[in-house]
Amino acid sequence: MPASSVDPDSQAIALAALESSGAGWWRVRDTQTAWWSPRMFDLFGMPQTAEVPTIEALYRMYHPDDASLAARSFMALFASEAPVTLRYRVVHPSGAVRHHLTWGRRQPADANGEVWLIGMVMDVTDHVDDAVMFEAERAFRFVAGHTSDMVVRHQVGVGLTYVSPAAKTVLGYSPREMLGRAPGDFVAPGDLQRVRGIVHGRIARRETVSTEGYEYRGIHKDGHEVWLEANPRLVINGAGELSEVVDVVRDITARRAAQAELQSARLLAEAASQAKSEFLANMSHELRTPLTSILGFSRLIGAGGDLSASDRGYLDLIRSAGETLLTVVNDILDFSKLEAGALALSPEPFSVAALGEGATALLREQAEAKGLVLSCEILGAGPAGDARLVGDVTRLRQVLLNLLGNAVKFTERGNVRLSLSVEPAQDGTATLSASVTDTGPGLAAGQIEQMFERFTQADGSVSRRFGGTGLGLAISRRLMDVMGGEIGARSDGSTGSTFWFRTVLPVAETAPDAAGRDSDGQPDGPLRILLAEDNAANRTLITALLASFDVALDMVENGQEAVAAVTARSYDLVLMDMQMPVMDGPTATRVIRASGGPGHDTPIVALSANVLPEQIRQCLDAGMQGHVAKPVDPRALMAALIEHARPRAERAGGVDAA
Repeated sequence: MPASSVDPDSQAIALAALESSGAGWWRVRDTQTAWWSPRMFDLFGMPQTAEVPTIEALYRMYHPDDASLAARSFMALFASEAPVTLRYRVVHPSGAVRHHLTWGRRQPADANGEVWLIGMVMDVTDHVDDAVMFEAERAFRFVAGHTSDMVVRHQVGVGLTYVSPAAKTVLGYSPREMLGRAPGDFVAPGDLQRVRGIVHGRIARRETVSTEGYEYRGIHKDGHEVWLEANPRLVINGAGELSEVVDVVRDITARRAAQAELQSARLLAEAASQAKSEFLANMSHELRTPLTSILGFSRLIGAGGDLSASDRGYLDLIRSAGETLLTVVNDILDFSKLEAGALALSPEPFSVAALGEGATALLREQAEAKGLVLSCEILGAGPAGDARLVGDVTRLRQVLLNLLGNAVKFTERGNVRLSLSVEPAQDGTATLSASVTDTGPGLAAGQIEQMFERFTQADGSVSRRFGGTGLGLAISRRLMDVMGGEIGARSDGSTGSTFWFRTVLPVAETAPDAAGRDSDGQPDGPLRILLAEDNAANRTLITALLASFDVALDMVENGQEAVAAVTARSYDLVLMDMQMPVMDGPTATRVIRASGGPGHDTPIVALSANVLPEQIRQCLDAGMQGHVAKPVDPRALMAALIEHARPRAERAGGVDAA
């Protein structure tokens, strides 16, 4: 027999051996062309009359946990002639799971140039180590059964195939009651569409595992809602389709309740804070309104020369009491803003010398009345007054006045000295240092730190002798904290004290324009000014304050009348109260600005007891140019007139309608 001949008996024996082994044979040319031996249908639980499945349909038959591996191995056969051996599981239409062992390889191209894959499949379920499988299953069920979270497996088209015992605690159902049901049966209707959207989005992105879970409401067996947290793992088969979902569901009802309580507490705290702010604003407004008359008229009366010595003394007591009450109001407002973190700085260029000299000038009369010498010295290189920095000069002055005011208040004889120095740095900044030294009784070492606490003075009896809120130094410390500076004191306990602060500020680039208007002078006249003020005493006071200047003053009592007046006549300035009947000041300002008439651009300055930052911002946002606080300081009023009033001669196209 020629060596190339094939023994028909040998072929028959080989085929008989393969048939008896239970192996199935397959040939595949591409994803749509395949051939199966009859045994292959048995191995996949299909009837012999069925058609050979496509590769895509075959992928759906693999166990979800093995589908991706089987698909990758199959594609590897097309890339190389190296044989591939693989063990995987298939799921029969009946639901039975079988273990297969597959061998395959790529054949060389045939006479037609076609490349086929060939392979063999054997069912090895009976040969799998049952002990290993049992131990793995037991370990999984042990972990799932001993966690407080509910572990579930959902097979697409079948329903829930596994539910851990925690379901009884989480949803009130036994695992047996949930098996075979759809997961959506246990989701609150209001959340079902959203949950499905999340899962479908993950499937579309092939996001089998996500770092972010989601929360939804579940329906307990007794009908009440529970909050659940889930982050399912999606099992995608070789065809790229979702075949199973594995999830660990956590009951977060208690956590959501705690969050709701925290949210409620936060809202209550915010409401309390808002109520406090409104109370402080109202308190400030109601106190400042009468103080405007008390301080304003006492200054006007005191400016006259026809008072007896006793009457002038009484008047000074009235003015001093009013100023003390105003200081208390300002301290409470400032401390409230600082504690709430609502105080914003307004940096601007300023002269260090002017800062020191201005602060001492305000207290010089009070110091001289006690026989004290109050002095100011500017230390450092260069002529006095040439040091200019950028900072919130108003708040710096407030700190200086507090330190100087305390020194003058508690010193019975001797002197009070303010020293200021500037130490430039190489980075365009400079350290501003200030110290106030007095010859008062001094402080014990244990009292110094206590002095900077709120509502605290060196001795309880001091508050009865000298008055005050005990907030001044606490406010000064907070202001220094906001500025990034520091504040402190030193004393030997018997020969006076020194209070100091220092902070780093940018150096101002340019000097002020010397050609600017002098804020201590008088406004250019003649001026026609409109005062919108509902309080008769305040109208009388403003009239008296402006009587000595070249000012024609018209008055109205509410915002609606102010709008009508500006529409009918040209004004150089409007002084606008904020709180008025019929129409308030900000509303009237917005109406004037939006009118488009000849007076729509008239300068408007708020003249109000509303002095909180948000209230001042409300004025500016409405279209006002400035704000003068009540009680009215005549110098602040004059400064506003000088800065904002525009004589009609300077207003292009201005026409006096009178």
